[in-house]
Amino acid sequence: MNWRAASVAAATVAALAGSSPGLTAQGKRVAATESWVKLPAPGDTQAMAFVTIENPTMYGIYVTSATADVAGKVELRDAGQSGDARLKPVEFISVPAYDRVDMGPDGPHLMLLGLKRPLKEGDNVALTLSTDNAGMLEVAAIVRKP
Repeated sequence: MNWRAASVAAATVAALAGSSPGLTAQGKRVAATESWVKLPAPGDTQAMAFVTIENPTMYGIYVTSATADVAGKVELRDAGQSGDARLKPVEFISVPAYDRVDMGPDGPHLMLLGLKRPLKEGDNVALTLSTDNAGMLEVAAIVRKP
């Protein structure tokens, strides 16, 4: 079973059980927190963004795409891969059940491409992450030096 089919199956089971796949019994939701954007060098038209995604639910989720108000395009990437694969987009970022993913320069991250304006330290960037079964996660990321 591929990840999409598994996600649909998990969402169906949750719906039949009378609960939302984005909620736990304690009422906690999948959340995006601790977000920031690495200050790009002057003249750069791309920047790396990082978000912590907490998944307190009993279902694994997948971040499948993202947008940023300051970028023409956002790619999901994983610098933890070997060779040239670390520079190419990935199809999704997995967040296991009852776990979290801390994005970072050496692992999964967002690559903001085609910056619409120069970014400076202290700027806020609006990020929206789309997931397979936990809805949209919106977070404001601050631009800072690493």
